[in-house]
Amino acid sequence: MISSISWKNVWRNKHRSLIVIIAVTLGTVAGVFVAGLMKGWSDQRVNAAIFTEASHLKVQNPEYLNNEEITLTIPKYENVIQYIDTMSGIKAHTSRSKVVAMAATSRGNTSVTLKGIQLEEEKLVSNVHEFIVEGAGSFFDVTHQNPIVISDKTAEQLRIKTFRITSELIDSLKSLQVPDTVLKVAEEYEGRRFYSKTKFRKAFEKELSTIDARKYGTLITELAKNYQMRSKIVFTFTDMNGEMTYQSYRVCGIYKTSNTGFDVQNAFVLHDDLAKVAGFGPNDYHEIGTLIQLDKTTEKDVQIALSTTFPETSVMTWRELAPDAAMLADIMDVYYFIIMGIIFLALAFGIVNTMLMAIMERIKELGMLMAIGMSKRKVFLMIMLETVFLTFTGSVIGMVLGALVLKITGHTGLDFSSVGEGFEAVGYAAIVYPNIEINFFFGIIVLVILVGVLSSIGPARRALKLKPIDALRTE
Repeated sequence: MISSISWKNVWRNKHRSLIVIIAVTLGTVAGVFVAGLMKGWSDQRVNAAIFTEASHLKVQNPEYLNNEEITLTIPKYENVIQYIDTMSGIKAHTSRSKVVAMAATSRGNTSVTLKGIQLEEEKLVSNVHEFIVEGAGSFFDVTHQNPIVISDKTAEQLRIKTFRITSELIDSLKSLQVPDTVLKVAEEYEGRRFYSKTKFRKAFEKELSTIDARKYGTLITELAKNYQMRSKIVFTFTDMNGEMTYQSYRVCGIYKTSNTGFDVQNAFVLHDDLAKVAGFGPNDYHEIGTLIQLDKTTEKDVQIALSTTFPETSVMTWRELAPDAAMLADIMDVYYFIIMGIIFLALAFGIVNTMLMAIMERIKELGMLMAIGMSKRKVFLMIMLETVFLTFTGSVIGMVLGALVLKITGHTGLDFSSVGEGFEAVGYAAIVYPNIEINFFFGIIVLVILVGVLSSIGPARRALKLKPIDALRTE
């Protein structure tokens, strides 16, 4: 009976109740969306840390972590590989050699780490091959000698990446029905070559109006981008004998991940090509990347087994290799409810105010209920249920709408390319796909009930202080 009365009381003043419900609904939608957005970024960062950068587990020479010397290869490499092959729960593994080198072309130079890979094994462990820029070669699908795959950022530093307006680009702009004012500027810049994206946009867009620059600047910059495939890069490094060595490679592919730091640091070559010039023996590798079937074992179990069997090696999980991603994954659940807690705390003030107004309007009614024998406990329960119903109704609608928004944006993605460089500088993708786990909604339900109960305490205490005789005299 108390529940039925409480529900009817919620709708006695429909306009006031609807305002509170709408406020709670909007707050819940905002909270669900922000939580889903953060979860999407968190999942992307963790996946990048595991499948692009570090793998689940990495075996190295412990000294190599402090000093990346070419001679610090994995001790007892052959025994380690044989042991890994016998372990259950290992999905795939790959071995890599690494050389810190200076890269130079006729137009630029930079330092990179050359990773010598076993092609087929690498594809099973790392997804770098999935990040080849469209129209910028392939991941070693070539026949020429000494191929290399470098990053988009490295290509820019070595000036292998250029920006140039061609007649084909102008034809493309015409087919896209770009205004004549923009086409005229494009024709004036036809044939000019720029080695910097910033310089190209600055030079080109200063000739355009603000509206045209904002509308067509990104499109033209993307179309003007060009990679000089098969460019020759000369690398200088120290070989296994301590001698300075020079080796040239030709670009066969350009990749671009969501982590600029990773891209700048790493270039990929075939291990056999690198071994010939660096003087590596058949068992000279610097790291073993391993993927684990987490439904059969855990990273920690594999780490302990390898570390115990081969104490002369360093075995690190992705959590140790990418602590930023691990920290984000660990605190995300807490972060969700901090967001929702702040939102509901702000809404609680409005709910309390609404309930106080409702009680002031019903002083005579409450006095009559207490006069005919309704206990204070039941009065308190009635007001508390009214508050919970009011809050719960808005939050349920908000959760449904929030889930719908997440489903749509999780499919289409949210594009933050306008500030993409900033995100990628710290390892986050410019395009994020929001998502949330179902357990999050159960947590919101508990939080809503808690907020409703706490918000009802003040108004309920106000009602319990009423004296039935005085309340009945109230007009």
